[in-house]
Amino acid sequence: FPYTTLFRSRHTDVPRLLAGDKYADSPSDRFLVSSDFLSLNNITVGYTLPEKICKSLKLESVRIYGSAENVALWTKRKGLDPRQSYFSTNNATYSPIRCISGGLRVIF
Repeated sequence: FPYTTLFRSRHTDVPRLLAGDKYADSPSDRFLVSSDFLSLNNITVGYTLPEKICKSLKLESVRIYGSAENVALWTKRKGLDPRQSYFSTNNATYSPIRCISGGLRVIF
């Protein structure tokens, strides 16, 4: 290893930085984490039963539907929501809640 003030512990391969080292103030990307994320916000699914089945049940129409909001968020950042702004804010904002709903519409 080229730096004489960096030592390796026998239990890790991560170098240890000593106080007073001339490299202590140099910038490092060691703790940077990607802020890329993939967010699945809305899903809506519906199905109307065929007319033939509805007639056999003596119904005019039957529709089943479901909807979900804020379904999933994939990110490498743990504990922080990358969709929120964290610059000089002192208001308590929460990440959007997940909402799942569904229904059945029957017309006689």
